[in-house]
Amino acid sequence: MDKIRINVTKLSLFAYHGVNDEEQRLGQRFYVDLALTVANVSATQTDLLDGTISYEHVIQEVSAVFCGEKFRTIERAARAVSDSVMARFPTIESLTVTVHKPSAPVAAIFDDVAVSVEAHRNV
Repeated sequence: MDKIRINVTKLSLFAYHGVNDEEQRLGQRFYVDLALTVANVSATQTDLLDGTISYEHVIQEVSAVFCGEKFRTIERAARAVSDSVMARFPTIESLTVTVHKPSAPVAAIFDDVAVSVEAHRNV
């Protein structure tokens, strides 16, 4: 069986994360990137969905966790997503979650502010 890497980029989610009251009240758009390493994937040989991980299910989990609670920091939001995904999908060996906050209320001109959290399963 093979090991694969799945990347999901720029998952667009609207949520109410932030330190400022306005961010918690009005919300804003965030982008979430995922990089998963998945072990024991037979789909590379069998072409069967049950021999891999459903990135649709992973995306649903990420969306539910990220949008289901208000976090003050994107660091905590990224960790909550990471913890939940690792718990739900035992074939994931490692996971990097990056949360982008392009409208961060900072007095500067920039494209994006992002935080990444990495998780590794003890194998």
